[in-house]
Amino acid sequence: MNQEEKKGWRVPRPSPAMAVAISALLIALSGSAYAAFRVPPNSVGSRQLKAKAVTGGKIANEAISGGKIEAETITGANIKLSALGTVPQAANATNAANAATLGGHAASCPSGTTLIRGLCFDTHSNPVAPNLEAAAEACATKGGYLPTPMELYSTKGVLNLGTGVDPEQEQFTDDVYSKVGSGEYSTVVIDGVGAPKEQETNLPSAYYCVYPLVR
Repeated sequence: MNQEEKKGWRVPRPSPAMAVAISALLIALSGSAYAAFRVPPNSVGSRQLKAKAVTGGKIANEAISGGKIEAETITGANIKLSALGTVPQAANATNAANAATLGGHAASCPSGTTLIRGLCFDTHSNPVAPNLEAAAEACATKGGYLPTPMELYSTKGVLNLGTGVDPEQEQFTDDVYSKVGSGEYSTVVIDGVGAPKEQETNLPSAYYCVYPLVR
């Protein structure tokens, strides 16, 4: 075919039937492509998700319940503690903020005393009282009482009785009994050196006061 013949060559136009067929083919192909990009229901699992693909913005508010959280995975580092209110069952825990009170009562030893076996003893012996009654009244005025012979005797080492730190002198106790047929009353005194001794209640002696821990 020479150049003149090529110049006169023309591509024949498709017939109307061919045009309709080509259009139908294109429509069919485009529908298949669209269908290929549609995800079937319930077909995406954890294996199809990329790591970190689900972000906070993709999760609806209040969408995660407690049942969806693994047990023992939330710690204090994950919680804004200052935003927490008072736990209902722990509403009375605020009363423990002051451990020196119990039900509104003092639960500590007063000044000048020391805690020994759940009781508060005077740290040092009080001056000599003229008799047992005066010593008992002095302790009551301060909110205390005279110790029993066993309370005082069992704590003599802690109170330094008989060690020379405090003067070695008899200390009143609250024990009172009557001498048969004499009309006189005696008590038990303790000096920390020897055994407890008997002494008439109207004779002078020093004394310690004891106070309950909760007052």
